[in-house]
Amino acid sequence: MIKLNPTLLARLAVGAALALAASRALYVVDATEQVVRTRLGRPVEIVTEAGLHTRMPFVDGVVRLDKRLQSFDPPAAEFLTQDKKNLAVETFLLWRIADPKRFLETLAGREAAEARLSDLSSSELAAALGTVPMSRLISAVPGEAKLSDVAAAVEGRVRARAAEDYGIAVETLAVKRLGFPEQNLASVFERMRSERERIARRLRSEGEEQALRIRAEAERDKAKLLADATRKAAESRGAGEAEAARLYAAAAARDPDLFRLIQRLDAYEKMLATGTTAVLPADSPLLKVLVDGPPLTREPRK
Repeated sequence: MIKLNPTLLARLAVGAALALAASRALYVVDATEQVVRTRLGRPVEIVTEAGLHTRMPFVDGVVRLDKRLQSFDPPAAEFLTQDKKNLAVETFLLWRIADPKRFLETLAGREAAEARLSDLSSSELAAALGTVPMSRLISAVPGEAKLSDVAAAVEGRVRARAAEDYGIAVETLAVKRLGFPEQNLASVFERMRSERERIARRLRSEGEEQALRIRAEAERDKAKLLADATRKAAESRGAGEAEAARLYAAAAARDPDLFRLIQRLDAYEKMLATGTTAVLPADSPLLKVLVDGPPLTREPRK
């Protein structure tokens, strides 16, 4: 049986204790984290610089916290607007730990932080949406919807409360989806369909009214043009007939016998062209021309 030297055993024990103390006195901080050094459970130092650091062994502890930007999608929730319309809202947040000491004092970790952020954003959204009508959030009229203004106001209030209460810096809070709850979609679609049908009927009625007005204006213009054309035609006919009468009168005045002869010849042409049987008295001027020939009122040409 081998006997160990007590002095050697003591030295080995002291060396092991020193090695353990040395290992407990050193710790490494990663570039993606920040460390809260605690002494007997109370925070004493915030370490944000990456690298090797020291602490009091067996007395100091370290709590590691992620200092990167975190993304979080709170559960969808339903809210009432000012005009009592129910809306389903989904949001997302980007946040980071700004005050590690405050964060550690009030929260146990990321899950607790996101639970607080979810409650905080829900309460602020409920308060904000309850003061505006649905037309300020969803509208087909350009420029009427102001959802971005409402979201910005909610983001500002959540950022201030999160920083003060939990040491959290909220970088972004935005509305990811805004719509109607599933149970309300059928009634909403029916109302939208009725509204579109009402708008279509109004547009058709306005179109028919405009068509009637256009047709009436066209008929009026047509009647005016026809009246003007008829008047001008009557004036032209009257002027032509007056000129013809003047010419006939001038011709008759120059040679009355020739004029009467031409009139009788026109009468013969019309009677003979239609095959009319005429019974004339013996002293009829028409019969006289046929029997005696045309009167000679001028000297015959040599």
